[in-house]
Amino acid sequence: MRKSEKDWTKWVTHYASRITPACLLWAFGSAVLAAELDPSKLPPAAQLTVDFEKDVKPIFEKTCFRCHGPERPKSRFRLDNRESALKGGDNGVDIVPGDSAQSPLVYYVARVAEDIEMPPPGKGEPLTPVQVGLLRAWIDQGAQWGATNPPTKFAFSAAPTLGFVAVDGDKHKFREVEGIKEGFGGGVESFAIEEKVGPDKTLSAEGHALFPENDVRVKMELRKSDVGFVRGGFEEWRKYYDDTGGYYRPFSPPAFDLNRDLHLDIGRVWVDLGLTLPHLPQIVLGYEYQFKEGDKSTLEWGTVGSATSGKNIYPAAESIQEQTHIAKLDVTHDFLGVHLEDSARVELYELRTRHDDAASFSIGPTPDSVVRSSYEASHVQGMNAFRLERYLTDWWFVSAGYLYSKLEGDASLDQITINAFGAPAIGTFWSADTTTLKTETHVVSLANLLLPSRWLSVSAGVQSEWRRQEGFGNVNLNESKPGDIFTLYPAVVQSDLDKQVTSENFSIRFTRIPWTVLFADGRFDQESIGQFEQDAPQPGVPPDNSTTFLRNTDYTNDRREIRGGFSTSPWKWASLSAHYKRRDSDSDYDNHKIALVPGGYSAFIRARKLDTEEVEAKLALRPFSWMRTTLTYQLVATDYSTTTDPVPGASAPSALHAGNYDAHEYGISTTVTPYSRLAVSGAFTYSDSRILTLQTTDPSVVPYKGDVYAVTASATYALNDATDVRAAYSFSRADYGQDNIVGGLPLGLSYTRHALTLGLTRKVTNYLSTKLGYGFYQYREPSAGGVNNYTAHGIFATVVMRWP
Repeated sequence: MRKSEKDWTKWVTHYASRITPACLLWAFGSAVLAAELDPSKLPPAAQLTVDFEKDVKPIFEKTCFRCHGPERPKSRFRLDNRESALKGGDNGVDIVPGDSAQSPLVYYVARVAEDIEMPPPGKGEPLTPVQVGLLRAWIDQGAQWGATNPPTKFAFSAAPTLGFVAVDGDKHKFREVEGIKEGFGGGVESFAIEEKVGPDKTLSAEGHALFPENDVRVKMELRKSDVGFVRGGFEEWRKYYDDTGGYYRPFSPPAFDLNRDLHLDIGRVWVDLGLTLPHLPQIVLGYEYQFKEGDKSTLEWGTVGSATSGKNIYPAAESIQEQTHIAKLDVTHDFLGVHLEDSARVELYELRTRHDDAASFSIGPTPDSVVRSSYEASHVQGMNAFRLERYLTDWWFVSAGYLYSKLEGDASLDQITINAFGAPAIGTFWSADTTTLKTETHVVSLANLLLPSRWLSVSAGVQSEWRRQEGFGNVNLNESKPGDIFTLYPAVVQSDLDKQVTSENFSIRFTRIPWTVLFADGRFDQESIGQFEQDAPQPGVPPDNSTTFLRNTDYTNDRREIRGGFSTSPWKWASLSAHYKRRDSDSDYDNHKIALVPGGYSAFIRARKLDTEEVEAKLALRPFSWMRTTLTYQLVATDYSTTTDPVPGASAPSALHAGNYDAHEYGISTTVTPYSRLAVSGAFTYSDSRILTLQTTDPSVVPYKGDVYAVTASATYALNDATDVRAAYSFSRADYGQDNIVGGLPLGLSYTRHALTLGLTRKVTNYLSTKLGYGFYQYREPSAGGVNNYTAHGIFATVVMRWP
């Protein structure tokens, strides 16, 4: 039975008299608000039985959860569960089950309540009359959350899995491309636990653990509504690398391996303590530890063959030990319509690396000489970012921010050259023991969003960055030369850098034309750098012709990017969008250098110019309710121009068109659901690109061009209510092989890859289901002579357990 406005006001006032004076004022405001609401302005309630999961929850997820979810809900009003939704927030009870006409939430989302419109302008698309009608019908029917979402005190799920993969071919390449290791593997594919340990307290945990890939993730959280939370976790994953170097067909053997299992273990551990008391700032204090440890391949390939005819194809690897400690403090607060954020970070960083690079390789089986480099670095960095935003009016939104960062660090280098027996050999013996680095940065930004009408929005912003960097160190550039000659060259290096960047951006959206959006945006950057570098010998040491120098460079860059386009959907079954983008970058270098050997230092570039044009279009079609198709096209073209110092004796001009890049990409994707038991989707993309450099008579320089094909397809079929079968296939092919074997080293990539997975899922009970799977993987790389080829088969089994 519907309450009269008089009874509603009397009830609210009576309730308010039983609590605090502050609540009395709130209740009186709510009563006045309720008295002003006019049900005749609302769209009618939908004439159907509303299903929460199907009809209401998608509306909440799309338009409401951003501000009224579990994390710091605006006005203390949550819509992620029925208990909180019916409880209401700072504005009182917003949902009255059985009576949508007396539910303020309906008036807010229908935008007929003065000064309260949800979502607020600029925060999301307004609800349509049909959506408002669905919410009214849902409330009139009791605002049920649905039988599919009953409250539970304890929920648990886990999916243990086991698999086996057999590989024929290059096992290291298989690990790098597919991301898994051959042999037996398994663990827990996923698990989740949630327990309601109190009326407003929840304990949850989720994650997975798969081996031998060391793919582990555990996340835990204890949360108490309107009080705070404790959350933390651990995650680690393994990235594999192939240990094969380059390939040169005339050599025997044409390729080399390190015979090492190269991989990096990457991960982090974190814990956050949060305080979320109502009407007070939200405070989050946290700590995070990041790590990276292992060995990875590098492209610093060593020389195989003589000094005149050798090719750099011998593989190289690097050992890495990296760790970072981060302490953080985040504070956010909303008051008087102003949103404030402050984020502080202190970072302690340490890095140790070592890599052996083959300096020469003649007859094997190991390199004749190796350059061993050990590097250590550490720094302490503190930073703080502050941001505030506010609606000055209902059509003008302003945001401003400031970032300050300071870093102090040091580094050391130890580099020696040894022969196959580990004894010193001819080569470099460089070291740097006391290298220091200091960096200080200031960034200021201001942004505006203007909504002068419902069909026009304009945004504009500006950001400025200032950075000062200082580097200083003592180095020893010693060398061992033929004839048992060892030269010493202790020196002092110095490098100072001052950088300033100013960026402006704007965006315009016009929606006055029915079913159409016109847009334009742009970004402009002005950058200037003053850089000073010097290498001077220690007192009493004569200068070295190849290394002693002094350089002072003033660099300026002007970047411009403009984009314009449209999107339109004149029919429900078709939509079209397209845009044109242009990017220009002009750089100038004013170099002042002093070197004993004029041609021995590379500060010879005077100017660079990059011009890029991009066209992109997308057509989406839905000719039938069971079919969706999307077609895409993209064109990118870039021209590179360079101005250099005159090169004595060279035929190339100082100002030249250095090269250009052209690429076309075509795509089509389709999803078909001809009936409820079958779903099929697929996508095909084709791209061709070409990079041309300045044409010279050097046969080693050839265009880098080729094609890439990619196909993905998947299908799921329900044999019955308890059994599903699924299949997925992916294919990719690239043809970027270079034909310059006579004059150079072909480095282009040509490959073909197939991957097919088949699976069967069987629901045994409401709490138990099983999954069986098969995988086929094949990789062929003609540009490497087949040394990286592999074929693999895998079988997998998973049991999924749920409660309740």
